[in-house]
Amino acid sequence: MKQTNVIPMIVEIPMGSSNKYEVDATTGRIVLDRVLYGANFYPGEYGMVENTLDWDGDPLDVIALATYPTMPGVQVNVRILGTIDMIDDGEIDTKLFGVFADDPRFSTFTKLDEVPQHWKDEIENFFLQYKQLQGKTVKIDSWSDEDQAMKELQECYDRFEEYKDRIEAGEKDQIVEEWHKQGLGLGK
Repeated sequence: MKQTNVIPMIVEIPMGSSNKYEVDATTGRIVLDRVLYGANFYPGEYGMVENTLDWDGDPLDVIALATYPTMPGVQVNVRILGTIDMIDDGEIDTKLFGVFADDPRFSTFTKLDEVPQHWKDEIENFFLQYKQLQGKTVKIDSWSDEDQAMKELQECYDRFEEYKDRIEAGEKDQIVEEWHKQGLGLGK
C-alpha cells in the first residue's frame, strides 16, 4: 500500500551542519548560501520539495529526523507528519516536518504527536535562534498536523505551476514583491 504522505525531498543541508546550502534553481548545483552566524547546527536533514513554490519565493522547505546525516543533493523519502508554521523576517515560511521513511528507527512515527516533545523543542529552538546574530526575527506560530501539511504541499505545487514560466525567466524577486504589495505571503 502506497503512503500518500511519503514524498521525495532533496537534501540541501545535512543534520549537524552549520553550512547553509541551497540548490541553485538555474544550474541545479549545490551552492553555499552562507555559514550560520552563531554556534548553531541543523537538528535534522533539511531540504526542499522540487516543483513547489512557497511564499518566500523558494521551494517548500522540509526538515526531517534521521539517524545519520546524508549529503547535499541526495534524494530521500520523507514521511510527512506535519508542519512548523513560521514567520521568518516578516514572511510566511512554513516548513514540512517528517522522518526518513526508509529508516527503520522511525517506522513507528506515523503522527506528529508520536514524536517526542524534546525533539520538537530542539527544532523550535534552532529556528528561533539561527538568524538572531543577523538581526533577523523568526516567530513560530504553531505546529500543524499531517492534513494541514498535505494541504500546504498541494498549494505549493499549484503555486509553482502557476508561476513556473516566470520563475524560469528569473522573475522570482518581482513575483515576491507583487505578492507583498497584495498582502500575500506576509506574516502577522
